Amino acid sequence: MTVTSMEVSSPNNVDKLASASNEDPKETYKKLDDPGRAETNMDNSENNGAIGGEARTHTEGDNEEGSTRKKTCCSVLRTAQFQVYASHFLSSWGDRMWMFAGGLFLLEVTPGSLRLAAVYGAALAVTVILCGAPVGRWVDSNSRLRTAQISLSVQNLMVCICAALLVVITTQRQYFTAWDGWSLILAEAGVIFSACLAQIGTLGCKLAIEKDWIIVICGKDKTTLAKMNSVLRTVDLSTEVLAPVIVGTVMTVFGLAAGGIVIAAWNVGSLLVEYGLLHHLYYSSPDLQKTKNVTVKETDKEEEREGKANDNEVQERKRKKRHVVIQRIISAWGAWKAYMSHPVRDAGLGLAFLFMTVLAFDNYSRAFVYESGVSETVLGILTAVASLSGIFGSLAFPVLRKRVGISKTGLVGFGFETACLSFCVASVFAPGSPFDASALLPNSRIAEGNNSTEAPAYLTYNISTLSGGTNVSLAEENGTVTLDVPLNQSSNPEAGEEIVYTSVILLLTGIITSRFGLWLADLTVTQILQEGVEEGQRGAINGVQSSLNQSLDLLRSILIIILPTRSTFGFLIILSFIFVATAWMLFAIYARRNPTPVTTPEGEQLKPVAV
Repeated sequence: MTVTSMEVSSPNNVDKLASASNEDPKETYKKLDDPGRAETNMDNSENNGAIGGEARTHTEGDNEEGSTRKKTCCSVLRTAQFQVYASHFLSSWGDRMWMFAGGLFLLEVTPGSLRLAAVYGAALAVTVILCGAPVGRWVDSNSRLRTAQISLSVQNLMVCICAALLVVITTQRQYFTAWDGWSLILAEAGVIFSACLAQIGTLGCKLAIEKDWIIVICGKDKTTLAKMNSVLRTVDLSTEVLAPVIVGTVMTVFGLAAGGIVIAAWNVGSLLVEYGLLHHLYYSSPDLQKTKNVTVKETDKEEEREGKANDNEVQERKRKKRHVVIQRIISAWGAWKAYMSHPVRDAGLGLAFLFMTVLAFDNYSRAFVYESGVSETVLGILTAVASLSGIFGSLAFPVLRKRVGISKTGLVGFGFETACLSFCVASVFAPGSPFDASALLPNSRIAEGNNSTEAPAYLTYNISTLSGGTNVSLAEENGTVTLDVPLNQSSNPEAGEEIVYTSVILLLTGIITSRFGLWLADLTVTQILQEGVEEGQRGAINGVQSSLNQSLDLLRSILIIILPTRSTFGFLIILSFIFVATAWMLFAIYARRNPTPVTTPEGEQLKPVAV
């Protein structure tokens, strides 16, 4: 009786009894009459059950692990962060390809002249300066999905139109000789106009996604916000290196027109994918669907009070609205006033001052280094190394921010960049430097006995990279300036003399190492603007910031036009160092006024500063 109850209480023994019912009853009774034998059978059954259970457990565990992996991959792909990264990668890759190929197309349209390229660059800069604040106000006053989709559509479609126009101009030149050349001028105007519209779309996308959406997605978690900023900047730097290589290879193998077609096709395809990603992200996040808390200006409050006093006057004012242009100007002026009175102003000015520098791997510094005797291969490798240094800086940002706080991280970034650029200042006075302080004197060229007209260093470099080794000289024929300088003299100005590389080594050392501090500083100010600006002011404040950045960049271009030769490049280096050091001081003023402790769990709450 006792054995029977034990067997029944065990699931394995229930199976044993069930099987025993199919056996001979006598054998069953014998098993029940022998307690020892029954216990032995019970133990064997339990062992077999344990072994079988263990096997089943391993099988089920493997299945669960596989399904868990699938679920993990699917869940990662569905996260809001991944969708933002994917959309940003597609957009950034297209922008980098266009930035690289656009300059080559412009030089192909007007061979031997940088007139179109200069007008193109100036038009884009003025567009950002004038439209930064109005576009920001527009982003603030409209729904998040509408602003993102309109900006994205304008950006990609205008780039497609611009690329298509340039492909037609470069491949079908016979159609642009009518009207004494005015047809070509109209086509060039169409290129510049579409490029300006694309720039407005790019600005709108940046203000909507990077300055608003990711803040809402991260909620109140500053650490997640810092990580997202770091990843987005790493994507930018990576595409800056890889995208030109891919599109450059396509242009080399299949021709310039093929590169333009690839860029146009990429923008169309990426538009569809990004549109879908943003649409899915918006409707899967309830926070993004909430109405923005737009800050009402004091002037608007006064008008509201006056309107309540007399409804008839309100209706009258509505019928007599000011012109749209005047309204935009008033809106832009209000955005600038809000920026200049905001606590984040000093940090933003520090970031803007970093744009007034030639100490970066742009066209100007690359041209100077190339003319100093550095080969194209070495220059390309050094550019990649500089980008890698910037990637390290972007990856180090979230770690430093969490350990020492946002303000101290910014001080480290600005200070590190300033210290590294001191090597560049030393290169001005080092052996091998072409710097000549007397080059600013009006009669210095005559005193040297140089009566020939030479092409500016930067023009020589840009043309030489496209001319394939041909020689041109700077001469004026029928009002048209053409270039003609032997390329071997460009890379080796003093033929037969040994080149001293001390100066250029110091310059490159400072530029490459400073990238680490530059992106630390950039990400720091970016997150300060994200955390410290109210939801209803994000577009306006960041729009003004974009205008300031572009203004300082335009100032750099103007200074290069004024000081275009290698002998005066040292002045540009010194001015760049002064602006970067000033940026450090401006951020130090902000850090002193807004000290932040080391990040704590309680300190992860996003707390916008009230104006």
